[in-house]
Amino acid sequence: MKNLSILFFLMFSSLSAELLKPTAGGEQKEILKIAGKRRIYTVVKEESVVYQVHGPARIELIARYPSPKKSRKSQAFSYQITVDDEDPINIHHKYKLQKSIRSVQHPSHYYTFSGNYFINVGAGDHTLTFTANEKQNYPVLLRVLKKDFETSILGKRELQPMVFQSNRKVIVNEKEISYFELTHGRPLQVEVNGPKTLRILSRLIFESRMGEEESYRIRVKSESKVLGTYFMSTGQSTTATIKDLQDKVPGKWRTCEIKIPKGKHIISVELVEKDRSVLTRFQEYK
Repeated sequence: MKNLSILFFLMFSSLSAELLKPTAGGEQKEILKIAGKRRIYTVVKEESVVYQVHGPARIELIARYPSPKKSRKSQAFSYQITVDDEDPINIHHKYKLQKSIRSVQHPSHYYTFSGNYFINVGAGDHTLTFTANEKQNYPVLLRVLKKDFETSILGKRELQPMVFQSNRKVIVNEKEISYFELTHGRPLQVEVNGPKTLRILSRLIFESRMGEEESYRIRVKSESKVLGTYFMSTGQSTTATIKDLQDKVPGKWRTCEIKIPKGKHIISVELVEKDRSVLTRFQEYK
């Protein structure tokens, strides 16, 4: 995969979200009534829908899929995003119908729970191009939100996973920093007493077979509910090493942040890819 200009900043937390409007395509809209609020979704089919965004920013993609009749089965749907001229990213979701949602345009239809996906773009102007799977029976409904960043970290506290396989030390400027290894099929879990913000810092472990730039995805869940899937693109770090793993190189750090509501929550963090490992740290703050 080409180098996707995706950046996260260690000392940044997100501000309020801005609903983006397409600059090309996407003329058809669907208004959904959700928890007493009207939400505007863009209808995405196989024709391209294009957005322009100025970074740095975090982009949240909220997607739902329609059904003309009730069903207890989960509905599978997918769409594709291309950032600038980089390789396309295929996003797949599978969710049950959320019976409380109704559409202004199609009041007899049903709609799935939302699939949330996050992409972070670096400084400058970027073009985001969306298309839906042409083999699907129905279009994908999509909201694209932009969140800027500000410097503000208060009351930060390091968290340790409840159960973990390996504790690795990353050495940066002669300082040892503890990370926990995350692999496919072995999620890490942390307990958070909200309301808090959970920050996940991660570094890809580069092996000799890998290129200079690689990507990975982290899926975050609260019980069975998927809170979001975070796409990371990273290069090899020139300033950090992994203690006791001299034949492998840590990637540059990337982060994602999740708002945790009031109450006690067990948050599971999964690595989507099967052929790589990631080092993770967990922080909570107010």
